[in-house]
Amino acid sequence: MTTDKHVLPVSESALAQALGEALGIRVCGLKAAALGASSRETPWRVDLDTTTGRRTLLVRFGRSCSANEVTALEAMRNHPLPTPEVLHWDPDGEALGTALFVSAFIEGEPLLDAMKANEPWADSLYIGTVCAVQAITANDLPPGSIQAMEGHETALEVLEVAHARFEHPDELVESAYRRLESTVPNPHGERFSNGDLWPENLLVQDRRIVGIIDWQHAGFTDPLFEFLLPFFLVPELRGRGTEETYCRRMGINPAVLHWYHGLEFFDSLAWVLKLNEPYGIHTAESLTRDLETWLEQPT
Repeated sequence: MTTDKHVLPVSESALAQALGEALGIRVCGLKAAALGASSRETPWRVDLDTTTGRRTLLVRFGRSCSANEVTALEAMRNHPLPTPEVLHWDPDGEALGTALFVSAFIEGEPLLDAMKANEPWADSLYIGTVCAVQAITANDLPPGSIQAMEGHETALEVLEVAHARFEHPDELVESAYRRLESTVPNPHGERFSNGDLWPENLLVQDRRIVGIIDWQHAGFTDPLFEFLLPFFLVPELRGRGTEETYCRRMGINPAVLHWYHGLEFFDSLAWVLKLNEPYGIHTAESLTRDLETWLEQPT
């Protein structure tokens, strides 16, 4: 049994035994590879050799486990949109002494790669997939599922929470807050989301979506604020008219994009100052300049 260079939070033998018992299989070999940055919250790809063949799983431990993700994925089990199947959930750590989440592993390439390469089909697929997720209503899921999910946030709530996050707001922050608070667009209604409709969480094969992953923060959010994140963090995605196309498809006036860009600057500056670290390409200095420029522009 082997792992990659990162260290599993549990022993390989204990994990093999726990997975074998949970799935009712006999594990002959195990290979685990950390996905993303190495930390105690890193999810793992686990390849099992069993007496009935190879199985590939996604495994989370401890604090990276989310009861909300389990609720959301169970609710989406019979929905046409492809999501990982939950195979085992041990929130109390009975098997390993730490919470254990196991789901099927979906093979695919992140849609973000194709979007960054400006593939003609990729932006359209992103818009279509986001709209399909956001079109889900309580009637499309098992009774009580929506109410059981934790992620619920309007754009105004994002603004108020961000404002409270500033420990020592200066005149720029207060001016931006007053402008944003006094010009909140008409609400578009909260829409369903996995809580992170980032294109890396949309997996594709042959130009089609084969998996939507990372449902830890699933719930209802402002649809436009959710949609705009990739364009805020990845400059090469901008200037193609994708944001405007999405607005028109959703029946939203594209003129409100200016307000939402201000909210992005404001919310991100609050986080960067609080954590004292950049947010992607954005720093406290660049966000301050962005917010100043935004304030100079007419509403």
